[in-house]
Amino acid sequence: MSVTRPIVPGSEDRLIEAARAGDNAAFDSLVRQYQDYLYRLMVRACHHPQDAEEVASEAFVRAYEKLGQFEGRSSFVTWLSRIATNLCFRRRGKAEVPSVSLDEMAREAPGHPDQSPPSDQASPEERLIQGEVKSAIHAAVAALPEPDQTVLRLRDIDGLSAIEASERTGLSVPAVKSRLHRARRALRERLNDYFQIVDGE
Repeated sequence: MSVTRPIVPGSEDRLIEAARAGDNAAFDSLVRQYQDYLYRLMVRACHHPQDAEEVASEAFVRAYEKLGQFEGRSSFVTWLSRIATNLCFRRRGKAEVPSVSLDEMAREAPGHPDQSPPSDQASPEERLIQGEVKSAIHAAVAALPEPDQTVLRLRDIDGLSAIEASERTGLSVPAVKSRLHRARRALRERLNDYFQIVDGE
């Protein structure tokens, strides 16, 4: 089995800039670094090895074509993975984002008593993406208006019933349910924006 040498910190930015300038060898280096990881990720997302291989290949083509749109707000591998994930979902005929449990998000929050340790089996790229996705979820929840944010936290993170959330907030049970529905919808829209494929796709 071939072993890919990790890209030296800082050199990835130089490779991206070189690829933007038309250096195909620079982009080939990025492909060699992430092709195995992207394939494994797509096997899980697309549920079929052949689809995974085709989606991963297409994602690299799309990334090369749209490299000028990469702004560096996330890591390159995260941006690449989002392109591939959206291609996979389109192939499956679904408009969805990867499923992320708010309960899992709560357990991962710093200081939470049930915080789970990072998986030793995850690759550095996987840990990076997991961290960025969790940060996106935290930011999306924090951006919700009150009392919707509190209702969402009480119901989906703390696991309280509608009656218990009603008692905590002073809202009626129907109001709690309405606020929860609205908060969940707003959260999904914000996460859809995060996972949305680059412009023009």
